[in-house]
Amino acid sequence: MPTLSVVMIVKNEAACLGDCLESVRSIADEILVADTGSTDDTVAIAQRHGAHVINVPWQDDFAAARNQSLAAATGDWLLHLDADEVLDAQGAARIRAVVDADGAGADAIEVTLANYCDAMRAWRWTPVAPDDPMARGHAGYIAVGLLRLFRNRRGFEYREPVHENITESVRDNGGVIRAEPIVIHHYGFTGDPEKARTKAGAYFAIAKRKAAQRPEDPKTWCDLAEQAFACGDAATAEDAARKALYIEPLNLAAATMLANLLLNRGDLDDARALLERIEAAGVSPPHVVTALAAVACRQGRLDEARRRLEAVLDVQPNAIQARLYLARTLDRLGDTAAAHEHLQQAVATAPGLQELDDRLEAHQLRQAGEAHYQAGDLQSALATLVRTLEVDPEDPLTHNDLGVVLTALQQPAKARQAFQRALRLAPAMPEASENLTALTQQGGVLDNGRPSRHTQGA
Repeated sequence: MPTLSVVMIVKNEAACLGDCLESVRSIADEILVADTGSTDDTVAIAQRHGAHVINVPWQDDFAAARNQSLAAATGDWLLHLDADEVLDAQGAARIRAVVDADGAGADAIEVTLANYCDAMRAWRWTPVAPDDPMARGHAGYIAVGLLRLFRNRRGFEYREPVHENITESVRDNGGVIRAEPIVIHHYGFTGDPEKARTKAGAYFAIAKRKAAQRPEDPKTWCDLAEQAFACGDAATAEDAARKALYIEPLNLAAATMLANLLLNRGDLDDARALLERIEAAGVSPPHVVTALAAVACRQGRLDEARRRLEAVLDVQPNAIQARLYLARTLDRLGDTAAAHEHLQQAVATAPGLQELDDRLEAHQLRQAGEAHYQAGDLQSALATLVRTLEVDPEDPLTHNDLGVVLTALQQPAKARQAFQRALRLAPAMPEASENLTALTQQGGVLDNGRPSRHTQGA
């Protein structure tokens, strides 16, 4: 019967290592832990769980440390885990079945790493059921496919000092790869923020060195872009993403990163051109279509935005970002009721996410502000719309509404600023554009000004 070794590298993981080791106890023939200099109880915890611990000097190279753990393992198959990861019972049983079948023709198995977090804007973020015990209170996870289970003694080795991977080596050695529906639950995104910043900075430094060593590798530049973005260095992230695309023009990760950076700074035409080039080449996963719809919405092509977003939701009903953009688009088209329904559905899909609750609250507040305005209660309308923007500052309709109310209150300078803010969010928004023109031409008076509607000829 083939044997299984669980291989790990660790440092100061006493807080989570026990849960990880407990999750593999029933399937592992050997647990091999390479410690890179722990000063807490990590080693003692590993030994209490029956692990064989070796000391590996840290050299700022994750691949080198992992390869030392592989070299010391004796199993026929190796399962790579990190200390902040856990296998559920179903995943453990599936892994053991693959090993017992000696891979059933495969040499390496790709699994899904579920990185739990509430970062719903991430393009691979997937919501989970509110009562999912593996989520540990989080609304979803970012899904990444990785090779984590592979044969021993086949020459497979990890490469790259950060974001290390074994896939390249498996392919170079003629290994057969198969994907399995196995999820490894990762909680590393949910720890101490200061520790996370320190870790991101360390990874960024290693990623820059890796780029100098592997300048012709698009993955290397994608990894650098990711780490730069995590550290708030947008300029380095953009440069790295562009270099990746120069080497591999259809690299989806690089295109996604660059498109996000362009959208964040308002370069809508450039973002559209990039995404349409990717789409024209047949690379059109839901997040690319959603991003194109977001551009279309902001540029005033509302019917196109609605069509794209509805197509995404037909395929992925739980696509939160698509649903939020569709709500924004329907609002712009004047279908407030349908927009409200989509916001309610988003909240139901991922309850507990504050941003979703805020969007729904803001939608209701804006309608209340409009009702106050129609009733002639300008002060209540003003207070309500200001509160709306505190909850959702990215709604161009609310900024336009506020401009109309401020004009009625004879505050043309502040009204002009509100209309300009609306146009920064939605450059092709006719209501705000016409209101701003009328405000300038008519000395601060709007004919029949009305929130969320055209004021000229209304």
